Amino acid sequence: MPAAINITQNEQQWIKEYLQETYDVVINDAFDCQMLSDAILKEKGIKISYSTFRRLFDLVKNSNAQSRFVLNALAVAVGFKNWEFFKHHVANFDTNIINQNIQIYSCQLPNSQNLILETAKKFPLTTWLGGYQLQNIVSLAIENNDFELLKQLVHLPFDVENQKVYEHLVIGFQSFYFQAVKSNEAVIAFVTSTIRTSILLQKCLLQAYVDEKYLDSFLGKWFDAIEENTLPDLLLFKNLLLCQKAFNNNEVDKAKTHFNLALNQSKLDQLEVHPILKARLGVWNLVLNKDKQSIVTYYNSLSCPFDKADFAVIASRLLWTYYDELATISFLEKITLKEFPPVKDFFQKGRHNLLLLTLAIHYHLKQEYQQSKEYFDLFNSNTFGYDIVNFDFYEKWIQKLK
Repeated sequence: MPAAINITQNEQQWIKEYLQETYDVVINDAFDCQMLSDAILKEKGIKISYSTFRRLFDLVKNSNAQSRFVLNALAVAVGFKNWEFFKHHVANFDTNIINQNIQIYSCQLPNSQNLILETAKKFPLTTWLGGYQLQNIVSLAIENNDFELLKQLVHLPFDVENQKVYEHLVIGFQSFYFQAVKSNEAVIAFVTSTIRTSILLQKCLLQAYVDEKYLDSFLGKWFDAIEENTLPDLLLFKNLLLCQKAFNNNEVDKAKTHFNLALNQSKLDQLEVHPILKARLGVWNLVLNKDKQSIVTYYNSLSCPFDKADFAVIASRLLWTYYDELATISFLEKITLKEFPPVKDFFQKGRHNLLLLTLAIHYHLKQEYQQSKEYFDLFNSNTFGYDIVNFDFYEKWIQKLK
């Protein structure tokens, strides 16, 4: 039998973090180990016994030694070709090494820009750690007015279609949004000049931080800078937001023009319209054209509970802002909380949490105060997910419902 291979504490810590983040589980006991074993088998077709995880996570006596077969299986489970590739990754991108390279760049030492760019290319972006490391680099580059580095960063070929990578890229690039809110004109101008060619900025900044308060300032500029449909639904998204901008400015005819463009784009073959965009289409068809049926049709086309939550939260907020007839939100009463799984990731928790607040507001407006209170008691005021940009709207309601 081949001798077991010893692994370092650092390698053990990295593989434990990757396993927990990749499969959205926190290992505290044997039950958690079994959940992890089942998740890997289901997702990767790899069988790793729960007892292996008990040893790996120090729930039982552990010699820090594993067979090569088990180590290779662990590495494949978190996206590496084998254990040797994983070891190479850890050796080259240990947190301390990355922090050292960040310090070198912060001091603007010779060749530090190239060093930090090469470091950024290999961040572990399937983990939150990688997202925060990228965020640190972006913030430092903004502080240094290093728009040359930023231009290279926002054009890196990160796997933006991978949901786990996408969620962490959104965190990595959020400094652009924060600085724009602070009226950093250099940052606003950089994004305006770059967003047309950067898929990362379009998807991880523009579509992730839809702060409608700024449609007449930097957000409007960023939309205007985009002319081509580099993402499948980008022009649909753009015209819906420009429709809202025009309506805010009492330019109803212009709003209708943008809405009709969006409506035509939503009907293109092979385009899968996101639930949030369906919500916006339904609301503006109601506000501009008095069409009460389309919003119901859009809602009825959804089956996933989280898609329904996205739709309900966005549609309700827009209707409460732009429309007066409360009865049009009757679809809220079709939502069943039992549809939602008990285990949710951070963003799913945010979507579900905002749905609870939305339902509390809905029943309060209907003067069904006991029902409103039941939903509000379930709401957690610390979890907003992506909708944190609309915190001002919800904060007023939170105080009222309290």
